[in-house]
Amino acid sequence: MLIRSGALDIVVIDSVAALVPRAELEGEMGDSHVGLQARLMSQALRKMTGALNNSGTTAIFINQLRDKIGVMFGSPETTTGGKALKFYASVRMDVRRVETLKDGTNAVGNRTRVKVVKNKCLAEGTRIFDPVTGTTHRIEDVVDGRKPIHVVAAAKDGTLHARPVVSWFDQGTRDVIGLRIAGGAIVWATPDHKVLTEYGWRAAGELRKGDRVAQPRRFDGFGDSAPIPADHARLLGYLIGDGRDGWVGGKTPINFINVQRALIDDVTRIAATLGCAAHPQGRISLAIAHRPGERNGVADLCQQAGIYGKLAWEKTIPNWFFEPDIAADIVGNLLFGLFESDGWVSREQTGALRVGYTTTSEQLAHQIHWLLLRFGVGSTVRDYDPTQKRPSIVNGRRIQSKRQVFEVRISGMDNVTAFAESVPMWGPRGAALIQAIPEATQGRRRGSQATYLAAEMTDAVLNYLDERGVTAQEAAAMIGVASGDPRGGMKQVLGASRLRRDRVQALADALDDKFLHDMLAEELRYSVIREVLPTRRARTFDLEVEELHTLVAEGVVVHNCSPPFKQAEFDILYGKGISREGSLIDMGVDQGLIRKSGAWFTYEGEQLGQGKENARNFLVENADVADEIEKKIKEKLGIGAVVTDDPSNDGVLPAPVDF
Repeated sequence: MLIRSGALDIVVIDSVAALVPRAELEGEMGDSHVGLQARLMSQALRKMTGALNNSGTTAIFINQLRDKIGVMFGSPETTTGGKALKFYASVRMDVRRVETLKDGTNAVGNRTRVKVVKNKCLAEGTRIFDPVTGTTHRIEDVVDGRKPIHVVAAAKDGTLHARPVVSWFDQGTRDVIGLRIAGGAIVWATPDHKVLTEYGWRAAGELRKGDRVAQPRRFDGFGDSAPIPADHARLLGYLIGDGRDGWVGGKTPINFINVQRALIDDVTRIAATLGCAAHPQGRISLAIAHRPGERNGVADLCQQAGIYGKLAWEKTIPNWFFEPDIAADIVGNLLFGLFESDGWVSREQTGALRVGYTTTSEQLAHQIHWLLLRFGVGSTVRDYDPTQKRPSIVNGRRIQSKRQVFEVRISGMDNVTAFAESVPMWGPRGAALIQAIPEATQGRRRGSQATYLAAEMTDAVLNYLDERGVTAQEAAAMIGVASGDPRGGMKQVLGASRLRRDRVQALADALDDKFLHDMLAEELRYSVIREVLPTRRARTFDLEVEELHTLVAEGVVVHNCSPPFKQAEFDILYGKGISREGSLIDMGVDQGLIRKSGAWFTYEGEQLGQGKENARNFLVENADVADEIEKKIKEKLGIGAVVTDDPSNDGVLPAPVDF
């Protein structure tokens, strides 16, 4: 009633842990009331949130920490009263005593640290790829299950790395906005969530149609490890794409369903090395069964890979293929088998080629996308409606799927050419692709966004070349036929509005220049935002990522959802409150205005005292010195009241505050 009345601006409840339900007050000692306080908190907050919003009242709940039982990973700390308070809170602050302040042997206060632990968030449904296991997770599953996954994180130099998630936060229902990126990906996040753009970090709410956001251009690489032979990897690709892998018990043979004679012969040959014989069944099916007295090596391979007995929408690529040191030819042969079974090649209206793979397995589609990135081949994963686009025709009959279908699409001649160079091309589809590439690369063809450097790099590269004394004519000669017209200047030579990576690469190689090579080492590309979607309400979640504080969500580089948190430390003195003088000393030392040598604090040659407590007492007794230090701190940080010549406000304007 007090909140609905609008008579109060702030309500403080101290504390949640001390709120006692009536059943406990009126009950006997030892009675069990499992989850009672949590249920009451949930009901009360549902009633309060609407009233707080309508009346403009701020409610502050003070809570205590406790340890959860049986936590095997992550922090066991949680707050009392269930999850409702975390869910509904707009801001949560973690307040901890760091140390006890003493004057001699007497305790006079506490050093206190306050950290904001709830801020920017990602919406439920956001997909996050684990590069260690090769599994794509939804963020709500990761947080609700507190899964110790790894994510792809971006360093400051634009390189990508695998980093573990170390904390998980359910941040309740909040307003989120959607960013639809070229290629079909949609990121839903709170408006204050930072997204990496070609001009640096910007809040999602500030982005507009036409802005460009960072996506992986390549990730990881290859070593020389071979968990299975290349032939076996290719066979797995065939069976994941066009295989029916029997059922546990071994009574149903493994079938390969394909009409291409070259692929049927290849499967027959590989199966023979695994103790199996392949027999045609009808016109398009090949049955694989073990020879009498020999072990069924094909079934063993399928079981080892986890695809035996799985239906098409359940199939995934085993995690061996995501090991950091796996050999390129092993992955290439797997992709060959997939491409020749369920892949396709098409021609765009511009004459450029497009390559893709269609599947009913969402996990498989995202796994293929990330394996292609190891070769530097960019692709997009999108929903595909077979009733509207390129319907499949088998024996003159239209085939339609009742399940959701996903398409991995490789666009841009740079990506298509890189794909053809990375994956064996001796199969029927590969041969058709190789034959079509020369014609498709003639003339001017639009490349993918991976072709271009970030717009932020343009001035840095041009200024560097100018300082080095490289002229447009010299650069054009070094780049060769791919160069732009040198009469338009260096910018035209390297790519006009945005610099082309291939031209800068050719120039860097010709000059053997470390600066340019460092610029090109960035493993990111920048894709345009096609649409900013309207705000909606959704559950939101945070993750804490170790070290780098960024992650790739829905294929877009976003800031780590939690740290680095806004944090403050200050002194609280018993009977007085927050110590202004203690904060001035801390800020003065940080900004270089106060010099600390050992235990002594000195300001402009004047010793404030030995030890912080004595320095604090000096500033209390000499208020003019404290005021002078405060003024210099504000001037250096650009904060505080603004002095003007306007006499109407006594020459002072209110301090600008960024909320």
